[in-house]
Amino acid sequence: MLRIAICDDDRTDRERIHGYVTEYLEDKEIRAEVKVFDHPDTLIQECESFRPQIYLLDIVMPMVTGIQAARELRWNQPDAQIIFATSESSYALESFDVNPINYILKPVDKEKLFSTLDLALSRVQMDDCKSVTVKVKGGLRALRLDDIMYIDYRNHVVSYHMDDGETVSTPTLRIGFSEYMDENHSEQVFIRCHESISVNLAAIDKLTKTEITLRNKELVPVSKSRYSEVADKYMDFRL
Repeated sequence: MLRIAICDDDRTDRERIHGYVTEYLEDKEIRAEVKVFDHPDTLIQECESFRPQIYLLDIVMPMVTGIQAARELRWNQPDAQIIFATSESSYALESFDVNPINYILKPVDKEKLFSTLDLALSRVQMDDCKSVTVKVKGGLRALRLDDIMYIDYRNHVVSYHMDDGETVSTPTLRIGFSEYMDENHSEQVFIRCHESISVNLAAIDKLTKTEITLRNKELVPVSKSRYSEVADKYMDFRL
């Protein structure tokens, strides 16, 4: 399901944008979960788990600007679509540091917002196509890459651990873990952090020399011999 976050400290503007977004979704017959925030701190905290595909952010807000909030969000969601709506045109150049898809001056024009949401939605739909087909008992299963937290290997069975806590397992395999990953995920964003575990780089929230905290708060171990490679690949992915 599509997830959208709106953050604006001004109640009138917040309600106007929320109303426009609701109208847009109804017109397009799109099912979506929309969350509205009045402070960027709450937005950043809750969206670690909510993970919207589209953000509509005011720029001038107390304590943390919309641009600063967008930088925090970009760290964990490099593919998120960000739309700025603000009364201050002077932030336009600075805003492009976080690669927004549009910068709309207030009062927000409904048609301009709708056309921007069309663009955002087209990019989200492209991202949603990133999936992998896994052989499971009884057939095949398509998994969205963004929903996979990590993959592990035990007793000749590969298991995919998903964002919502579900575990999807293959039948018993005749090949080892390295060969399986090479055959199925050689061009995707997984890195071996342990002999029998590969983690999705996009799912990492925190990395230390001994463990990884994933965005769903699960912990996976990092072996001493693999830490340097994991750290290098993680920084390359983020930057």
